[in-house]
Amino acid sequence: MKDIVELLDLPDELILFIMKKVNPQVLLLCSAINISNKRFEQLAFDTCYAIDLTFDYSRAPYKLLMEQFYSNVLPRVIYNIKSLTINCYHISSIKRFMKNNCNATLPNLMHVKILVGARHGKTSMPITIGNSLMFYPDMRTPLFTTVPQFILSPHKMIGEKIITFCRLPFMHAAQSVELDENLVSYEIFANNQPYFDQLKQISCPNLKKMTMIMYRNFNNYEQCTSVLQRLSNVEYLTLLLAIDQDGIRPSHFIDGSILEKKILQYLPRLCQFNYHIRSILKNTFHITINRIRQSFLKHEQPFDCVLDHFKNKYGQCQIYSLPFIGSRLDFISNRFPLFDIKNTFSNVTILLLFDDVKPFESIFFERVARALSRLRTLEIINQLEQQEKTTTQKTNIDFPHLAVLILYDIHIDYAEEFLCQIHLPSLIELAINKDMLLKIISQNQQQARHNCSKVARLLTSKSSHQSIDTIRNFFPQADYCE
Repeated sequence: MKDIVELLDLPDELILFIMKKVNPQVLLLCSAINISNKRFEQLAFDTCYAIDLTFDYSRAPYKLLMEQFYSNVLPRVIYNIKSLTINCYHISSIKRFMKNNCNATLPNLMHVKILVGARHGKTSMPITIGNSLMFYPDMRTPLFTTVPQFILSPHKMIGEKIITFCRLPFMHAAQSVELDENLVSYEIFANNQPYFDQLKQISCPNLKKMTMIMYRNFNNYEQCTSVLQRLSNVEYLTLLLAIDQDGIRPSHFIDGSILEKKILQYLPRLCQFNYHIRSILKNTFHITINRIRQSFLKHEQPFDCVLDHFKNKYGQCQIYSLPFIGSRLDFISNRFPLFDIKNTFSNVTILLLFDDVKPFESIFFERVARALSRLRTLEIINQLEQQEKTTTQKTNIDFPHLAVLILYDIHIDYAEEFLCQIHLPSLIELAINKDMLLKIISQNQQQARHNCSKVARLLTSKSSHQSIDTIRNFFPQADYCE
């Protein structure tokens, strides 16, 4: 109680500053009621323009907190809410609340963002490893992304929930909608025509800003564009997409001509279009980068494109508007212009490195660390042995914010370099080949122990019942997913 009194003695500006630091937000709002101080309540509620429900509230101690939020807090801030960010898990609760309160409307709502993935309670970071595809590396198709967040809800329920949510009356007033990559690609665009038919019936007449993020490969590009073609009032469009090899007919990389024909000509009010689209095709050595560039001749907006071919007979084309607005890059090889002098990709936080032509050397990782200072998630796929191995036990390479590291389909050189030589002070999730991990543990190097000391979630390619005590001793804080 003394701490509360001292807090209330502070000026309003300082209290508001402290409030912004409280996570999860629901904890602050419920605490404001429990303190029973009108001034504190007023400060908390008057500034409650954005509601964020993206933590894993389904588990203790947040479950009871959510009950209090829906009964005591949400009714008092209905007219304040301009932005609503929710996890798919909460759609049923939101629907129930809206049905029983405020005539099923949020009168001042402007922006809606819907997510699926779970988040760490302490760090608020998305929980990444745990994706079922990660348990079966042999089933992963070429250039297929498997790094989206760990999913809370059963996949079969996601499409039904999002359709239900988008049909709620308050969505008619929304001017900006953002769909999480997992939400869209797992179910709605997963070869499911009924969902497309239902999506086309949803009405958002005031929608001026649309953001669609699907970094996980999907095939139904044609159906996706058919939905976008109905958004004739949209003025600001952002597309971050990954189109699989069966995504468009006839087989062709997504280029400027296709964007114009399938999307842009249907959006007469469009004044800003940001995009990063990665498309994959097989046997594409006949397609040249000049051919892709020529398709953008009529576009006034700055852009760039990269075409890469791999030994597995697959090709990948990435087209993106400039300045680059994405936070993720997938299947980046030694040939990708990652280190340009303009720092084009400095905002990237998720990176998947892949090369079956040339190994990634230490100098490459050193340049990655410098160029992508905000990097938080890294996956490496490369089974080629390094040719320029470092002989020192510890390098000067530092990834200060790297929290998630995935090392399944690799040569052991990369596991040894990252865990035994590179400084990883923020590592909290690790997915790794089991045999390589056991070899590193047997070496018992100090840097490896330090890097693994804070890991909270560990996943190995195969279960390790015989070595579980050894693994847990090396990862004292980890929840080991056998």
